[in-house]
Amino acid sequence: MITFFQIWSRDKKKGYDVKNIVANLKWITDLNFSAGQLDFDLVYQDKTYLPALGSIVKFYWDHKKVFYGYVFKAKLTHEKVVSITAFDKSRYLKNQDSIVWKSGTIADRFNDVCKRAGISHKVVDKPKHKVAAEVCDGKSYFDMLKSAIKKTLKSTDHMYFIYANYSKLELHRAPRKKLKIIIGDKSGMTGFTYSKDIDNTANVVKIIQKNEKKSKSKSATAKSDDPKKTSFKSVTKKGSTVSRWGKLQITENKKNKANHAQMVKQAKNTLKQKNKANKSLTIDCIGNLDLVAGNSAEVKIKGYKTIKNCAILKATHNFGADYTCQLEMKVASWLASNSGE
Repeated sequence: MITFFQIWSRDKKKGYDVKNIVANLKWITDLNFSAGQLDFDLVYQDKTYLPALGSIVKFYWDHKKVFYGYVFKAKLTHEKVVSITAFDKSRYLKNQDSIVWKSGTIADRFNDVCKRAGISHKVVDKPKHKVAAEVCDGKSYFDMLKSAIKKTLKSTDHMYFIYANYSKLELHRAPRKKLKIIIGDKSGMTGFTYSKDIDNTANVVKIIQKNEKKSKSKSATAKSDDPKKTSFKSVTKKGSTVSRWGKLQITENKKNKANHAQMVKQAKNTLKQKNKANKSLTIDCIGNLDLVAGNSAEVKIKGYKTIKNCAILKATHNFGADYTCQLEMKVASWLASNSGE
C-alpha cells in the first residue's frame, strides 16, 4: 500500500500530500540507458492542483522508499484528473555536452558527468579497466557512459549500469543484488513468454585493413576510393554455429594501428559477443520492490530448466489493490541444448 506520497515545490518550501488521491500508479526501471519513470493520476473531487514542472515527487510503498524524482509532464482533463509523468535523477544524464575524454574508467566518466549535471552520486563498484581516450561532441551523458560501458563489457565481460537508489545515482556492476527470490509456476508467476532469434547474430567476423596507394598527381581530389589504388587485407574468425545457422558474417575496420595479433584478438572478442542467439523472457508475476532492473532472480518453470541469477533488464511495477510486475529478463542458457541454441 502507498504509505507516503508527496509533491514538493523545487525550492522545497511548499509540499502537498496526495497519498489518498493517487491512481493508476506505475513505476518503470530499465537498463537500456533510460531514466526511472513514475506515471500516476491524481483524482480530485473539487478544486484541482496542477503541479509545476520540475516539482519533486517522493513515493514510499509499504514504508519503503521507492521513488524520488521530478515532474516532467502534467496534464489536466475536464474530469478533474491530473496525469503526471516523473523521472528520477538519471533523466538529467540526457543533457548534452562536448567533452574530450582522457583514458579512464567508467567510474571516472560517471563522476564527471554527474558533477556537470548537478546530481548526487556514488560509485559502488569501481571497474579497473580503462577505456581509450575519446572525443564526444554534442552527445548526451548517457551516450558517453554507454560508450565506456560497452567497451568495458567487450573487454572484461563485466556489465556496469546506473541505478537510482532513491535520491542518489549509483554505479554498479550487474547484478546489483542476487535475489533469493524464486519466480515460477508455484511462486508468484502468472504468465510468461519466451522467444529466441538469430536476426542480429554473427558467427563469422572479418576484421578489415584497408590499404590505399597515394596518388602522385597533385590534382587528385576524388572523394570516393579509387579501385586501382585500394586493396584490403583481413583476419577472419568463424564460430561453431555456422553449420547450424548458416554463415552470418559481419565486418569491422581494424582498430587504429593494430597489428596482426591485435586484429586476431579483435575478431575473437567480437565473435564472442555476437555468436549467440538472442533470447527473450518476459514474466508476469506478483509485485515485489526488489524486482528492479539490474537485480537477478531465480526462474523456475515446470518443464524447462531452472535459471539461477537471471538478470532483470526492465521492470514495470503496477501498484494497486493487486500489486503486479512485468519483467523483461536476460536469458543465458535457458532452453539451451548442447548445440548452444
